[in-house]
Amino acid sequence: MSDQQSLTAKQKGFRYQIWLMLIIVFGVIAFGFLMVPKTEEQRQKMIEMFGTTNQGQLVKPALDVSAALTALPALEKPKWQIVIVGGNYCDQTCEDILLNTRQIHMLLGKYTGRVQRIFLQGPNQVMDEQWLTEQHPFLQLADLDTDQFKQLLINNSADWDMASTRYFVVTPDSKAILYFTADNDANGLLDDLKHLLKYSPDR
Repeated sequence: MSDQQSLTAKQKGFRYQIWLMLIIVFGVIAFGFLMVPKTEEQRQKMIEMFGTTNQGQLVKPALDVSAALTALPALEKPKWQIVIVGGNYCDQTCEDILLNTRQIHMLLGKYTGRVQRIFLQGPNQVMDEQWLTEQHPFLQLADLDTDQFKQLLINNSADWDMASTRYFVVTPDSKAILYFTADNDANGLLDDLKHLLKYSPDR
């Protein structure tokens, strides 16, 4: 009799464990669905609440820069972009950013083909075409409409006077989501791009 009671107690214990496991699993799944942000505002609040591992600064809200890139040839398969912009003229800092982004592009390894670099040249950024061809053979060039770009930046976290050069990480659908300045470590761009490319579909 005591053996049967002991067996029954063990069976009850197993049942409680199974129910507890099921409750935990389904509870986590339900919590995950509830936590998925439905709007850009909710997404930004979640990032602020839990923090972010991004090395670059978040562009809030994400900035549609398609109007500034219309002069570039359309690609059959849109790519992620490193868009370099700003500066009254391309000084040493600007040239350093061009060099650093070129090196990061090469260090992406198997992801290199999914990314292109774009330099939006302001009216005063007259560059030596031979130097650009030799040093940056895969750099895409487009003229920058400074006034148009300043309009895009209104009420955005990336807004600045455009007197200095900075660079943006732009999604294949032309949304700027991160920006970097000359003060940022260029290796942070490498980390962010690898993370984004790893978890984004190769369209």
